[in-house]
Amino acid sequence: MEVLVAVETVLLALLVLLVAGLLRSHAEILRRLGPPGTETGEGNDSLLPEPPSVVTTRAPADVAGTTLEGDAVKVTLGAAAPPTLVAFLTSGCAVCGNFWDDMRRGRHTEHLGRDMRLVVVTKDTSHESPSKLERLRPDDVPLVMSSAAWDAHRVPAAPYFVYVEGGLVQGEGSATTWKQIASLMRDAEHDARYANGDERTDRIDEILEASGIGPGDPSLYPGEERPH
Repeated sequence: MEVLVAVETVLLALLVLLVAGLLRSHAEILRRLGPPGTETGEGNDSLLPEPPSVVTTRAPADVAGTTLEGDAVKVTLGAAAPPTLVAFLTSGCAVCGNFWDDMRRGRHTEHLGRDMRLVVVTKDTSHESPSKLERLRPDDVPLVMSSAAWDAHRVPAAPYFVYVEGGLVQGEGSATTWKQIASLMRDAEHDARYANGDERTDRIDEILEASGIGPGDPSLYPGEERPH
């Protein structure tokens, strides 16, 4: 009986120490966080991570790899290249199967512009079955096997699409239908149009300023009252 009491006493003491340690740890965390809405930590740096930066247009990497026949091939995506939609697909994913079927039947052309170049990029033979790709691929769409291109464009998973125009990636993302892809490209074109409009306005302002014409100059409002 005395042995049992001694064991219970030791266990109780350990439990008290454990609770005290948890309380001290909790108090230290609260002290570092400080009151809500305040900056804490050494140098007043926030303990929370910074939000991710906004992704803007970037220069694309050319697609270099091999054809199903084993020939080396390279698809350039520079400024002189036509508008290009790079489709990163595999022979295994179910959603990719819908895109393969639509391309073989020519349905993708209903959603892509006439001048749009479509290129399909799969991974190397270490990840793909050439015989299966031979059955899946359309006759009129080039197919490049290149795991390096997947890495260069940081493709997270298939299906993934990268829209390139003017030597820049104008839009990218996942999609399940060609209609979604068409929407992605329209958004990219509208964004580029707004950006070009801003650049054109800035250029006009620079030319006027160089000519000594500033905001509110009477020459800008012929026959009208100058705004105050």
